[in-house]
Amino acid sequence: IIVSPVHHNSPAEETQQLGEELRQVISAFVREVRKATGTRRNSQHETLELLENSGPLSVAELARLRGVKHQSMRLVAAELEQQQLVVRQKNPADSRAQLIRLTDDAHRQLAAARALRSEWISRELHLKLDKASQEDLRHGLAALRKLLDTGL
Repeated sequence: IIVSPVHHNSPAEETQQLGEELRQVISAFVREVRKATGTRRNSQHETLELLENSGPLSVAELARLRGVKHQSMRLVAAELEQQQLVVRQKNPADSRAQLIRLTDDAHRQLAAARALRSEWISRELHLKLDKASQEDLRHGLAALRKLLDTGL
């Protein structure tokens, strides 16, 4: 009888596998939530969320933070302005420059999209996870918070 050796992954390999699995699961989960709620991401939505989190920014700052060319961001900002989701305002630090800021309508739309996603997730938790699995998820969230190191 020939017994093949059992291969045990090193701790580094196991951590690498865990990291990849975490990335795949989170990506798939986010895609599913956005698909199920009709709140898919695009360049306009990402720009709105960035403005919501950062406050008014110049087109140059938006382009830098999003990692896109100034011209591309200028076009996105113009589209958002046409949809009345952003307005331009004078930069208090430099009266020659303008900042892009969200309108109240944009704030409402972003809040409504977040609420849709939260409601969908809550419903799925209730339908698909028993109390023990929900508790496991709470522990997983605590671990993710440590990875983020933000105290969320």
